[in-house]
This record gives sequence, C-alpha cells and structure tokens, in this order.
Amino acid sequence: MLKYLLLIVLFFPVSVFAAKKECGVKPSYNITISKESVHIFNKKNDLTITQNGRVILNEKLVTLNPSLQKELIQFQHVLRQQLPLLELQSVNLLTEVKEAFEKVIKNQLSDDNELKGELNKLYKRLVQLLHTAIITENGYTRFSYQNFNNLKKDGEDIGQRIFYNVVGGSILHFNFFKNLAAIKQISKNEWKAQKPKLKAFDAHICSVITDIDKQYTLILTQLNNQFTSK
Repeated sequence: MLKYLLLIVLFFPVSVFAAKKECGVKPSYNITISKESVHIFNKKNDLTITQNGRVILNEKLVTLNPSLQKELIQFQHVLRQQLPLLELQSVNLLTEVKEAFEKVIKNQLSDDNELKGELNKLYKRLVQLLHTAIITENGYTRFSYQNFNNLKKDGEDIGQRIFYNVVGGSILHFNFFKNLAAIKQISKNEWKAQKPKLKAFDAHICSVITDIDKQYTLILTQLNNQFTSK
C-alpha cells in the first residue's frame, strides 16, 4: 500500500525531469555565459565567442568569413536567450506542479501539514538540483552538461530518500491508512491532469537542446575546417 504514497513523493523527479522517451541528444560540453562572452568547453574543445565578435578556439584566434561570423553572432544570441529561459520555465513548472498538489492536499486531506512539508522539502531540493545543471546569477548563466544529463537519476534518488525518511520516521503522522483512498485518488487524478503539460515540456527541453547541439556541432566543424584549409 505504500506504493501510493511513493507515487506522490516521486512525482516531481519522475515527471518533470525525465521524459518517458529519452531525448536523442545529450550535451557533452559546459556553457558559461557572461556579459563579455559565451564560453563552450569540454576536454576536447574550448570555444569562446566574445561580445564584440572575436572567436578563440583552443587558444587560437580565428579569422571568420562574413557568413560564419553571422552564424556565430546568431548562435550567441540563441544561447543568451534560450538557456536562462529554459531555467526559468523549469522552475516555474516545478512550482506549478507543487502548488497543484498542495491545493489537492488541502481539499482532500484537510490541508495535511506533514505531507505538505515533505512536498515542499522535495520541491526545494529539486530546484537546487536543477540549479546544479543550469543557473543564472550575478550576471552569469552556467550550464553543466553532466548534471543536466543526470537530472532524471539524481531527481529519483532525492525522491526515494525523502520517501524512506517519511516511511521510517513519520508515517503515522500522515494518518496514512485513514487517508489511503484519498492518496490513491490524488496520485491518479493529478498524474492524469499534469501529464499532457509535462510531456509537452519534455519535448520542449529536447527541442531546445537538440537545436543548440546541432548549431554548435556545425559551427565547430566549420571552424576546424578553416584551420585545416590554411
């Protein structure tokens, strides 16, 4: 019977951070955006695009033809716009889902403070987890590809830890057996209500990351070709 509580406690990481169908593209580079530049890097390549249009690839200044320079200006604009927006949209969705569950808990479980407290704890930890992958603060946007690619697994781990804490320490405070039917119905109804929105957001994230990756791969190929043609 505990599986019904598990459905609620694991709802955020399972549905918000992970599509049922994995995105075909997984980034393999970090991105740091400041007022002065966009920096994209991993162990293999290190690309800096400055605000005034200078391009440095693997510590070498690159002279661009007009067409490629235009591409890089546009790519820089996309990153500056899309990554902070993706972070904001993700936090907003987490907040929206949390508030939807709080409303149902209030209506159906007499505003169960213990359950609300665990959901708030989960929400805060998942926002913190999100911000290890993508965050904008103090004029900088940072994207960590390893943390981004691990959001599903790490989110599930957080949910499971909170679940076991609930079961081990305070399950009686939830009036669990008394509220079993209501908890089961919350899980069923809220998943049904939230599923279309969550699936659409999963697809949106995948689309943004796929577009960024395609543009970056093409630009990197063109920049390397300029070096080899000299």
